[in-house]
Amino acid sequence: MTYGLPYPPNSGVRIHDFNLIKNISQYHHVFLLSLLEFQEEVQYLSQLKQYCHTIDYVFAKPRSLRETIREALKAILTKRPIASYPFYYDEMASKLNEVLRNHHIDIIQIEHSFLAPYIDVIYPKNTLRKILSFHNVGYQQYRTMIKLNSNLKEKLLYQIKWLLMLNWEAKYAQKFDHCLVVSSLERQLLPSKLAISVIENGIDTQSYPFLDDANNNTMIFVGTMGYAPNVDAILYFCAQIFPDIQQQLSNTKLFIVGNHPKPEICQLASSKNIIVTGAVPDIIPYYQQSQVSIVPLRAGGGTRLKILEAMALGKAVVSTSLGCEGLQVIHKKHIMIADTPLEFVRHTIELLTNKELREKIAKNARQLVEVQYDWSKISQKLMTVDENLLKH
Repeated sequence: MTYGLPYPPNSGVRIHDFNLIKNISQYHHVFLLSLLEFQEEVQYLSQLKQYCHTIDYVFAKPRSLRETIREALKAILTKRPIASYPFYYDEMASKLNEVLRNHHIDIIQIEHSFLAPYIDVIYPKNTLRKILSFHNVGYQQYRTMIKLNSNLKEKLLYQIKWLLMLNWEAKYAQKFDHCLVVSSLERQLLPSKLAISVIENGIDTQSYPFLDDANNNTMIFVGTMGYAPNVDAILYFCAQIFPDIQQQLSNTKLFIVGNHPKPEICQLASSKNIIVTGAVPDIIPYYQQSQVSIVPLRAGGGTRLKILEAMALGKAVVSTSLGCEGLQVIHKKHIMIADTPLEFVRHTIELLTNKELREKIAKNARQLVEVQYDWSKISQKLMTVDENLLKH
């Protein structure tokens, strides 16, 4: 069960979900149920059919203020976590039970903790095994956003979200037979009594060519640009880092690539040195034009598929410690790590101006993702979890 159709694989969540489906479908039947946010997602169903035994979906219809209040109250009365009500639809619950009635399914894997409450609607005597996959631990993400935000209204909003998420994620995880996290660091954020496996994010290395080095003082940031941690990251970079890079290196350029850019992101394109692309059909041409991938994240959880993607494509990465958290990378071998604006400026300029260093880091990083993070290996780990669950 996913939020959003896992295609095209052009964002972290979609890359994760699509590649697991693609690899697991070689050995097992996959039944996909998705809660869709956008009508245009339906056009991609045909690309998924070769990997899925069946595909079902429900649209997350926009709610009026009255409907929002009603659903929030319903969540309280039914003891469903109020933080999950924006993602809970009775039609989706009905569709889930319809799929379970019509097919013999051994395991249900729910992607993202905010979809966890759908577990409550499954017929109690159903013997299927239940897995909850944490793409990130939500309460930790909100906690970092509280620290970063100077806007009092937004700070209060994240404080409320953090309090709402704090207890129910762990509580709902106990209703599942097994949980998945993407790093050992995320594992430590959940109760030790839970049955948890670390299934890292990965990359389909065969689909990513090792690109030639560019020579144009161009950087690239990739991510869903409606996602708060990404918005914070690029605004931070453009305000506190990019101007200093421009002072020291003429004609530097920045690509901001990702769908649903917020107005404050679009405004950055008023500078001739910043290109905001919005959604793109293929991300590789933008990497081809870039020398360095930047990941100035200060909030968020999980592990960064954008880093694995850049590494697979042969682009040297500069990231904060948080940005590469959970990845087995070594500073100055696979990546450059920078946690202050000054460090970020220094390491970015170092990579832009030193071709030998840039190429060395790019080659080391590509080797790392091939050995440790290829989706074929990650999927085998998940299938081992599945097989062990079915034995007990």
